[in-house]
Amino acid sequence: MGKLHELLAVEGDLQGTAKKLAEEAIKTFSKPNHFLSSHQHVAMFEAEKQDKVVADVYQEMDTTVAAKLDYLSEAVAKYFDAVLQKEMTNQKAVADLVIGGATIGNNIPATFLLGMETKLRELRQVYEAIPTLAPGIPWELDETLGKGVYRMKHADEKIKTAKTFQFRVLYEATDKHPAQIEKWEDQVPVGKIITNVTSGMLSPADKSALLGRLDRMIQAVKRARTKANMVDAVEESIGARMFCYINEGT
Repeated sequence: MGKLHELLAVEGDLQGTAKKLAEEAIKTFSKPNHFLSSHQHVAMFEAEKQDKVVADVYQEMDTTVAAKLDYLSEAVAKYFDAVLQKEMTNQKAVADLVIGGATIGNNIPATFLLGMETKLRELRQVYEAIPTLAPGIPWELDETLGKGVYRMKHADEKIKTAKTFQFRVLYEATDKHPAQIEKWEDQVPVGKIITNVTSGMLSPADKSALLGRLDRMIQAVKRARTKANMVDAVEESIGARMFCYINEGT
């Protein structure tokens, strides 16, 4: 008696073979000459002219519809049987979901575990996209602002400046020349810009912890699925009986 995982391994091949033969049968059925044979003989009314007639022409029949259906039925029946055996075995293919010694669920069906493994991997992409707090800035949780809200421990301060012009006399005015004055722009401190930032992002450490727990969950689901698929496959068949009914009379 084989295991469920062995049955799953061959199901795809059986399906591929059945599909290929079905497509081939459709092409063959579209060419009626495959199912015909003929014998062409020319009989002359005058016996003395019979020896001048060309030889008889024969066309052999390639196959029959019944034979083609039998050939197709055998392959498709094997595929149907594999699907039936898989579905019947899946009814008893279960395993406990255990992470770090803690049981998350008992007798979880293998089909659920297979689907959950895929869904968890898709979910991981969401967790990978989580933004994290800017590095190099001291942050602290402030539950007064809301759950999971951080604020900067120290406000960011910057000097606010204003543009002014400075003047300096290079040469005093004389009766022959006007005074020469140098003018330049200067930035004068007039205050401070104080910025307090709050953030609803996660710390890099918290994000790493989330991804770690999610990865452990994925591995636990994979182990449970593998264990569930070690169950003995149900030996059952239905394909031949189905085609006995469908092909009756052929």
